[in-house]
Amino acid sequence: MKNIISIFLLIAFIHGREYFVSHHGNNMNPGTIELPLLTIQAASDSMEAGDICFIRQGIYHETVIMDDHDGMEGLPIVFSSYENERVAMDGTVSIDSIWQAHSGNIWKTKLDFEIWQLFVNWEEMVMARWPNANFADSSIWDKENHWGHGTIDDDPDAYDNGTLIDAPYEGVDLAGSGLNITNAIAILNVGSFKTWTRRVLTHNGNTFTYDPVPGWKTKHHDYFLEGKLEFLDTEGEWFFETTTDTLYFYPPNGMDPNEMHIRGKVQSYAFGISNSDHVQIKNLEYFGTTFKFDNCDYALVEGCNLFYPSCYKRMLGVVDTQPDISLFTSSANGTVKNSAFRYTDGSALEMYSGSHTIEECYFYHIDYTSTDLNGLMTTIQMGGSGNIFRRNTLHRLGASATLNPGDEALIELNDMYDTGYMQSDGALIQCMVGQQPGVEIRYNWLHDTIKYGARFDGNGEGNNGLMHHNVIWNVEGGIMVKGYEHNLYNNTAFDNGDKNDIIVMIDQGGNEGTITRNNAANKIAGHRTGTYQDYPVPGIYEYNWNGYETEGDVKNQLLDPGNHDFRPHPDSALVDAATVVEGIADDYVGDAPDLGAYEDGGEFWIPGITWDVSNTFGDSFDPPELLLSINNNVIPLTFVLYQNYPNPFNPVTTLRYDLPVETIVTITFYDVMGRVVRTMVSTEQTAGYKSIRWNATNDAGEPVSAGMYIFTIQAGEFRQTKKMVLLK
Repeated sequence: MKNIISIFLLIAFIHGREYFVSHHGNNMNPGTIELPLLTIQAASDSMEAGDICFIRQGIYHETVIMDDHDGMEGLPIVFSSYENERVAMDGTVSIDSIWQAHSGNIWKTKLDFEIWQLFVNWEEMVMARWPNANFADSSIWDKENHWGHGTIDDDPDAYDNGTLIDAPYEGVDLAGSGLNITNAIAILNVGSFKTWTRRVLTHNGNTFTYDPVPGWKTKHHDYFLEGKLEFLDTEGEWFFETTTDTLYFYPPNGMDPNEMHIRGKVQSYAFGISNSDHVQIKNLEYFGTTFKFDNCDYALVEGCNLFYPSCYKRMLGVVDTQPDISLFTSSANGTVKNSAFRYTDGSALEMYSGSHTIEECYFYHIDYTSTDLNGLMTTIQMGGSGNIFRRNTLHRLGASATLNPGDEALIELNDMYDTGYMQSDGALIQCMVGQQPGVEIRYNWLHDTIKYGARFDGNGEGNNGLMHHNVIWNVEGGIMVKGYEHNLYNNTAFDNGDKNDIIVMIDQGGNEGTITRNNAANKIAGHRTGTYQDYPVPGIYEYNWNGYETEGDVKNQLLDPGNHDFRPHPDSALVDAATVVEGIADDYVGDAPDLGAYEDGGEFWIPGITWDVSNTFGDSFDPPELLLSINNNVIPLTFVLYQNYPNPFNPVTTLRYDLPVETIVTITFYDVMGRVVRTMVSTEQTAGYKSIRWNATNDAGEPVSAGMYIFTIQAGEFRQTKKMVLLK
């Protein structure tokens, strides 16, 4: 009988309990769909393994705390939006107090709470600063022209004393500004790859002092200033005076702030989960807030969209401290997938202790100051061992390094570009001292950045790293490895500035035993900038196409590198010119493997996310009136034909389109001569979000040839056309 009872209990447990939360609920209710709870916290307090909290549509201003509530393998505790409903966690509040004129174009109002980030119509405004910069024209990212530049005197102890001398340029002149910056907050990039915040202790003319920072280098002396009302002098800037709780604002376009929708950030975390294993957060949006897991194994964040998740508290006078970011601490086996992180100040995501996975995530506009971060300034910091960083897209990033992967990591199929604005050193993929053993970096596109592509640091402790089948172009140095006994196979690299495409250092570690094989690059050498003839590659160097030796351009060996087709053309010298490397270059077409990252006739892999972030989450955060108006029968507001994805593609691509009304829809594919290739849709369709897949066949079911195609939608009077590229 005891066993029978246990079975019944187990069956009940497996199904778990469903809790429903709604703005129309009451915490005295049982939490059913008919009688929902009012708050997520009320559900969280009672949840056990196998339970799920369905959150009904709307905006929620909670900080949900869960401590010591474990799920189980196969029986997680789940927080999720309800089916086809949108839920936003909002860490901001509306500023509804009366604004009064202060001076000139500056207005002020009193608050009874502190804020450390300001939004107008759900877009971020700039903390008052000198020199000025803003988001509207992207000058916030322009360190060269919108930071101050300094120097030091001849005192050998200048760094230790914390002294900086402004170097005027193009109207940016501290002494000429008339400002007294004593007690201001200085954001200081006074090294190669780190930036700090410090209080200004004294100021005289063009010289100021502050508490010293560690790790001084003589290379850089860049800075800007915050933390004083006197810096508030241009449109879009704001300042919060903590001693009087007064908010000052310079509205854009001479507008009256009493007629604007203004919000302030008051919250760090929407979810604070601690000491709770197997907890999942799914399909939620975040505005001005984020999540934190502490000592939580097997946590999952999936299908979430984060806008402005973190911001420094410098406006509140906090210095020498990073912001409250999206974070996993003292946790193992956490996973973040199919989520978007946009518009942070500070790191996008940090995961520490155990092995973690970040997969199919989108990162954009991350960290425009990059101060006080842990270790090397990074966009994504992964500690522990055995991490996986797979199929992510990352661009518009400030920090010195994009990814610090931890020990024995797998980094594959990522598209990473447009990074590293705030410091001078670093790389898209940065393996620090001792992280190389067991790491594998493969099938990535690393491109269009002012940093290195992928880098192994360290001397004696930098060893046994593996990089293969990566494409690196238009960076400031392609692959650089220091240490010993690394393995570099089948990488393609070109157009990487003044530095070499593949650098196997001989002056730091020696790279005895390093294998450089089957690569295709214009410049491969044992030095950052020196030639192969002057600095031969140490270790085992064989079966490489090296422009230093061939005196050619590797791009001429590729099909269409300008359009991201890096496969060798059939007559290329790369074809069948490589040698077999077991487990890496042993699946080939022809008589032997090809040199470089792609095989002629092999798989044409395209890295990055496989979903369309704009179609999935949109390009901006919807205001509440739009969010709250959406119901279970989601109807688009306008006709839209989206770009197919992926593009280029081989052999299948997806087309998405929005219909705000029921209408007859025709979708047609044409070749570049204007001839009809395929009519995919020709029927009346109901309103809604639609998608179709094309497998690159014509109306007769025959495969079409590679090349450019045009697709058109006709829906009532709406007509739109786009181009696509088929690769074979």
